[in-house]
Amino acid sequence: AGGGKSLALLMAALQYVHVPGYNALLLRRTFPDLWQPKGLIPLSKEWLTGKGPRWTAHNQWVFPSGAVLQFGYLQSEDDKYRYQGSEYQSISFDELTEFTESQYRYLFSRLRKPNSLDVPLRMRSASNPGGVGHDWVRQRFLDGGREEGRVFLPAKLRDNPHLDQLEYTRAMMNLDPVTRRQLLEGDWSARQ
Repeated sequence: AGGGKSLALLMAALQYVHVPGYNALLLRRTFPDLWQPKGLIPLSKEWLTGKGPRWTAHNQWVFPSGAVLQFGYLQSEDDKYRYQGSEYQSISFDELTEFTESQYRYLFSRLRKPNSLDVPLRMRSASNPGGVGHDWVRQRFLDGGREEGRVFLPAKLRDNPHLDQLEYTRAMMNLDPVTRRQLLEGDWSARQ
């Protein structure tokens, strides 16, 4: 926790907003999760307000190029079908262990582009150990990911020089030992 993973997802989603026709989707499990202090939507507003794109009532930024950065959620299992008919070139899951494997896999069906759009297709995720999806995320990215071409990049608190690491570590000392190892050390073998 605290390594800057959510920031990296937002930056990656913004990488191609200058390209007409580009669409990116950033997901959290619930809609309120997107609005938490320093969450993805408030952070995007901090970065983008007054800089060219416009915020719409559809929880998205529309850029002068016509590119769209949309924020969404998958609270229930069937919410994955809310995105039927949609086309994204970048889909990012923030806190992937909060999602089911079927939600994650289904969204690959929305990852596409016309031949004329010169941007890569990207599915990205960020997560801490723990949560309902701990086992499938660990198996997909840590245990068998490298052989399948899936890249796992650990992020630790020490990787984020912008946080008061000493105070955050002190706060983490109040957690139970397993949760503390998961969040502070990124320990995927720590289990309740």
